[in-house]
Amino acid sequence: MKKFKPSSLSIAWLARAKSAVNPSPVRASAQERLDLVLPRGWPESASPLAWCWRRGSKQESGHVNHLKELPNMARGARAYVWTPAADTMLTSVTLPTRARRKIIQALPYALEDRLLGDPDSLHFAYRNETDGSLSVAVTDLKRLRLWMDTLKQSGIQPVELCPATLLAPWALDCWSLAFAADEVLIRTGGASGFVAPLSLQPASGQAQPPPLLAAALQEAAQLQKRPESLVVFNAPAGFPAEAWGATLGTPVRIEKSSVWDRTQEPHSALNLLQGQFEPEGQMNTSLRPYLPAAAMLLLWLLGNIVFDIGDWWKLRQQHQEQTREMSALLLSTFPETKTVLNPATQMQRSMDLLLARTGNRDRDLLPLLGKTAAALRVDTQARLRGVRYADQSLTLELSWPAQGSADAIKNALEAAGVRTEVLAMTPRAGGVDGRLRLQPAAAKPVTKSPS
Repeated sequence: MKKFKPSSLSIAWLARAKSAVNPSPVRASAQERLDLVLPRGWPESASPLAWCWRRGSKQESGHVNHLKELPNMARGARAYVWTPAADTMLTSVTLPTRARRKIIQALPYALEDRLLGDPDSLHFAYRNETDGSLSVAVTDLKRLRLWMDTLKQSGIQPVELCPATLLAPWALDCWSLAFAADEVLIRTGGASGFVAPLSLQPASGQAQPPPLLAAALQEAAQLQKRPESLVVFNAPAGFPAEAWGATLGTPVRIEKSSVWDRTQEPHSALNLLQGQFEPEGQMNTSLRPYLPAAAMLLLWLLGNIVFDIGDWWKLRQQHQEQTREMSALLLSTFPETKTVLNPATQMQRSMDLLLARTGNRDRDLLPLLGKTAAALRVDTQARLRGVRYADQSLTLELSWPAQGSADAIKNALEAAGVRTEVLAMTPRAGGVDGRLRLQPAAAKPVTKSPS
């Protein structure tokens, strides 16, 4: 019986069959971008979703009723999802802190008078502005979870989630308007704007300026922030730009390019994927600005450790050198010492034993120096220039001002229990140099009381 050898053709066919049964997950390409606009009421509504796929200069766009109808090329791109404008409130606030944790805790209380629901049922996202304020997006928590779950079921993991209000490009001193179905998206700033329902004129069927837009322009004029012009994207056919400009009192300019022809930005204006919805990769991205500071801190700590180790090594070397010197001095002074454990303690103990053997410790150098120092400390004008000890006597070389007296110094020393003899005095300019010999005072004889 012949053994069956699979050919290369059969192996390839089996591989294709296996991939058809267990398809491998599609990896998002960093060079491709998919913009997906969710309609109002999604996913319950049956309204079509607008999409745009881009890769370099290539671009394709269209509408689908379900996410599964997206082309395969779009599924493998990095997804930037634009959420229904009416489901997110855009506002701003100023807080006295820049700490992320404190901002999240303070936002519900700072915006309490502007919220329509329970703060615990809302999701807050923000971004820092150059003037110190915060641009804030407030979205219903359940609605946001529903969007994320539905996208996940369709195999789409959004990189960023942003309100569709900020979809239209924006320029300084202008407001951007984008028509979407029966509403108009109005972007008033980098991360600010609102949505207004679109009303049609019964006679002509043309769109009329929304009253909400007119009221916003009047309020901006009162605050001296009225835009210089209104830039309209995705304008419907026959859009009456001049009539709108006359009604609103602001020039209206139609932009021929669509919102998809906008400059491709690396990040959205205000990402809703913050806090519990922040992807792991995005958390790393948000921490990236702090990496230089962390690196500097690490270098500083390492530098301190290196310097501390260097100082410790120098001190250790000095300690060992001084210990060797003390041990050598101990052995040379007291040769009978056999083992050196603590040279300083052993030297002190041997000195105490030696002094105890003399019988009269007051005639030694140390007691004599102690009494002399106490006496000279009283007379602060005297300056010690030299000390010499010999034959149980101490010779001092002193200098004192001309108005001073050798007798005052002598009396102070003798009062301290030191017998003093003035050996020489040499006058000089502004003072006197003297030499004194000090010896312990003779002990007073003990008188016995008559019995």
